[in-house]
Amino acid sequence: VTDPEVHQLQQIIDALRVILTVLGGLSLALSAFLIVNMMNATVAQQVWQIGVMKVVGATTGRIMRLYLGMALMYGMLAIAIAVPTSAVAAYLLAGLLLDLFNMTIGSFQLMPMAVGVQILMAILVPLLAALVPVLNGARISPHQAISNYGLGAGFGQNWLDRLIGRIRHLPRPLTLSLRNSFRRKVRVALTMLTLVMGGVMFVMVLSVGSSMNNTIEVLLQDLNFDVLVIMRRFYRVNRLISIAESTPGVVRAEVWNQLGANLELKNGDEREVFVWGVPPDSQVFNPRIISGRPLLPEDGRAILLNSKIAADEGFDVGDEITLNINDRESTWTVVGLILNINNLQRDNFVPFDVLSREEGFVNQGILVMIMTEGHDQATHQRMVREIRNVYEANRLEPLILQSAAEVRQTNKLVFNAIVYVMLAMAILAAIVGSVGLMSTMSINVVERSREIGVMRAVGATSVTIVGIFIAEGVLVGWLSWLIAVPLSYPGALLFNNLVSQTLFEIPLDFDYSGVAIILWWIIVTGLSAIASLWPALNATQVSVREALAYE
Repeated sequence: VTDPEVHQLQQIIDALRVILTVLGGLSLALSAFLIVNMMNATVAQQVWQIGVMKVVGATTGRIMRLYLGMALMYGMLAIAIAVPTSAVAAYLLAGLLLDLFNMTIGSFQLMPMAVGVQILMAILVPLLAALVPVLNGARISPHQAISNYGLGAGFGQNWLDRLIGRIRHLPRPLTLSLRNSFRRKVRVALTMLTLVMGGVMFVMVLSVGSSMNNTIEVLLQDLNFDVLVIMRRFYRVNRLISIAESTPGVVRAEVWNQLGANLELKNGDEREVFVWGVPPDSQVFNPRIISGRPLLPEDGRAILLNSKIAADEGFDVGDEITLNINDRESTWTVVGLILNINNLQRDNFVPFDVLSREEGFVNQGILVMIMTEGHDQATHQRMVREIRNVYEANRLEPLILQSAAEVRQTNKLVFNAIVYVMLAMAILAAIVGSVGLMSTMSINVVERSREIGVMRAVGATSVTIVGIFIAEGVLVGWLSWLIAVPLSYPGALLFNNLVSQTLFEIPLDFDYSGVAIILWWIIVTGLSAIASLWPALNATQVSVREALAYE
């Protein structure tokens, strides 16, 4: 029998777990770069103090232990916030997803293994990420540390600086922003890396989401009906059709059957499936056949097998399979493999007459698929009401009536949950990247205190200074966008293949989202400007006397 330990939605849960693992790993990498930026900022702000400590006898090792201990303390503080927050968030997310699957969540439980992994990451990631910036800061000589803040230092020393220096005819504040952006190349590279990763994740997620939606929309068109009627019991085919087609606005009605069955597997177990009986002259049925042929009017026990089932259980075109229908076993020949996502990819299709004989209801049916003149939502809703009324007026008992849009929405609900989770992770990545940029801009303000003082001394207004720093941040954001766009294509393609193989076991119709590229440009521009605003405002608070006397 079907394994009672494996839920029918296990595949969807497994796919979500894979997606969350991948995105969680990328988020962890983003966090590591954020720590690098933060420690760079801390060391840059305290270079003079490091020089003083070295003058009075502090060794490089002692200074490193001091700042690595600070990074470890940040990790421990993060754990104090992350463990309860993540546990509650995971419980709420699980409840939301299970509600979509019409399941009830159990009691709240804290997983020791998850907490252990969080603690381990909170120790290792901050220490490893902080190691390089702390080492660079601790190795600086006392003379370099105390005289670190100069005027315009760090620019014009390589080919890139000289190339930027040749750019002419730009407003002076913009020229200054352009040159300052590349003064600390390693730092700006790390900052751009966080924004690039955020951009790649954003475009990647939206592209895979678009691919999923497009594929699902195409797959849901394999049943081209406008209204689906499920009767309370079996009725004669001719009566169901004649009553439906007498309704104004109905173009065609087809009677189908559907039942649950158990598929006998090669290892002797059974798997629960659904079997649909298709009329021989059906205009509703447009299967997406990936191997084999469609059903023919002269077919006997022929079946179009779901490709997901075939891939899972090792069946192929030409194989004979055994179905247990109403406690009677029957042998069917697989004539084709189809891609179909209805009922969690458990639907299979056979000739209507053959299935009716297996059920014991010859020339009778329980499903009516109706095609109407109009295909918009308002027409569908009106036809649902009218068809229900006309069947009830003829003393027939319709159990469920659904429009095509409602059926599609029901089938897309589970897959939309996956897209929403991915999108939330992408937005989080964008926020992390902007925080990294804010940290970098704060370092720039500290390092250029004297320059700010000189600019203010020669007449630069607060608006000009704010504009310079915001322009720097936006420029870094735009450069990260230029790098992220080409990198996002292979990333989206790989992620698309991972998701498709986990969910469908065949490739999705890949759709690289141009909308996501434009949207990310807008987002990264806005985030860069906002992230630069606070450091820029701080720069305007530096007085001329304090800046020029900065130690």
